[in-house]
Amino acid sequence: MQLQGEWMTAGHFADKAGVTKRTIQFYDKVGLLSPSHRTSTGHRYYTKQDLARLQRILTLKYIGMTIDEIRSIIHQDGHEVDLKESLRLQSTIIGQKMEHLRLVQKTVKETLSLLESLEQKEQESYGHNIGFSESSPAWDLFASIIRVVNQEYESAFNLQTRIRLHDDFSVNTYKWHHWLFDKMIIPESSTILELGCGDAALWKRNADRIPEGWDITLTDLSDGMLNDAREGLKHCVPPNRFRFSSADARSIPFPDASFDVILANHMLYHVTERHQSLKEIYRVLKPGGILISSTMGKHHMLEVKEFLSQINPNYDFGRQDFACEFGLENGADQLNAVGFVDIRLERYEDALKVTGAQPLIDYIRTTPGGRENLTDSRLAQLEIMLKEQIDAMGNIHITKEVGVFFAFRK
Repeated sequence: MQLQGEWMTAGHFADKAGVTKRTIQFYDKVGLLSPSHRTSTGHRYYTKQDLARLQRILTLKYIGMTIDEIRSIIHQDGHEVDLKESLRLQSTIIGQKMEHLRLVQKTVKETLSLLESLEQKEQESYGHNIGFSESSPAWDLFASIIRVVNQEYESAFNLQTRIRLHDDFSVNTYKWHHWLFDKMIIPESSTILELGCGDAALWKRNADRIPEGWDITLTDLSDGMLNDAREGLKHCVPPNRFRFSSADARSIPFPDASFDVILANHMLYHVTERHQSLKEIYRVLKPGGILISSTMGKHHMLEVKEFLSQINPNYDFGRQDFACEFGLENGADQLNAVGFVDIRLERYEDALKVTGAQPLIDYIRTTPGGRENLTDSRLAQLEIMLKEQIDAMGNIHITKEVGVFFAFRK
């Protein structure tokens, strides 16, 4: 057979890619990258499409994926490679790994900072370093490092614990998920994408009200969350009502103008490089499509921060202030900067009246500020403080400031 055009021999292909010929042969052997043509005498020939596949393999290998994991991803997409979609998928996977590494690094740094602080106090008290006892709060953080390394992403447990506090103690009887669903005025035949769906609480709690014409795709950065969402919806609605996909909001793995509606429910303030994420949302929305994005205000759950500051004088009030990232006060400006128009904010009026200390402690322990600040001694101090206030006042009043932005693509 006479080959024409852009065909490359295995040697030429390896040189062009900057790898060894042995690497190319290995990927062929393990079923990752077969040549586009193989002669009867065994010579391999490759194309530019093969070069794109090799790039994807090497990128996934670089971020630490195993051969089996790479093979699973490669084979999911079939033989043909859409270059843009391939790069978006890679960006999503890299984003997941980066977020996990940031979380590991943050936990390690906090442990190191605590150890250095304890060491300094011991030297000031005793004149030398006497080592750490097993009761030292530093040991709790070592356990945290192990948990973070072995569990890449939060499961739905923490999220459900936080939701439960609002379910049990909210003043407004018109519950948040019902209120938000009713505010989503969406035509019968619409394509809908939710970013950061979590455990799909919005859809589970409104399962009997979802119009048949809605085509819904649920995404999350966490595979654990997606599994919980899939399981939670399995018995609520027909199994084919939803599609599930891992996705990074900074590189959404869907073509331009794919969706009529994009929902981001209390998630944009978690996203780093948020301007890039909003540009991606704008890109995959159809002209005239709508972004529905809920968030909180700067006074939301303010009393929780005050409790933490009382038990830890060094507590940083601003550190966990998600409203400073994307909140009711500044969200419209960020949406406008990307090009969204007709931006409208609707607020959900509510507060908490908590009548038991333990539910509030459980909530605080699932938050970033709580995980960092609740040593055993501080936890005991917090419990006493909360019980005293409940005994004196009958409940603990917690401020809530939440609402939802509606913004349209031109």
